Amino acid sequence: MDLHTVEHRSSFRVEDVLLIALKKIEDISCTKAKIYSGFYSGIGLSVLEEDMPDESINPRLWKKLISMDAKLNLILEKLIQNSDGFNQAQNRQLSLSEEDIRILAPDVFAAGDFIEIKMLLPVNTPVWIILYGRVSQAINVTPKQNEIWIQFSEMADDVKQVMGYYLLNRQREIVRKLRRQSKTSSP
Repeated sequence: MDLHTVEHRSSFRVEDVLLIALKKIEDISCTKAKIYSGFYSGIGLSVLEEDMPDESINPRLWKKLISMDAKLNLILEKLIQNSDGFNQAQNRQLSLSEEDIRILAPDVFAAGDFIEIKMLLPVNTPVWIILYGRVSQAINVTPKQNEIWIQFSEMADDVKQVMGYYLLNRQREIVRKLRRQSKTSSP
């Protein structure tokens, strides 16, 4: 990959509305961006009806056990997400690139504040990512709306890949939509 490609790719910026939670943090020792893995027991994902352990277990009972396992995993996932602060996330209008984010939010932050950003990216399978960054600019737009610019800190490679994938696909989607609109509006 040459330098020109990297510069071009990093310049992608999209305007969107995403599920996001912001929190000011004081301890910046463990602030490398990461993908939120959540809770996965692994049992519900790998055990299928065809994978019955032996013939001594009633097939109807096995179906019930699989169903119960899936429901318990879902409950555990929600509990862990709530305890990790994901239940605080709200849809926010934002402008996103691989280097920074501009968010319209009621939250009040000052330049220099260090922020934890939890964001749900709608890729093939929606994925939560946890980013960290420093507020570079904060503008009070209205009494209940602030424009916050956050410069991202260090990111893990898998986060960069997911973010790049989302930005590229969203750009393509926007371009397709604009082309369709221009075709329908021109005589």
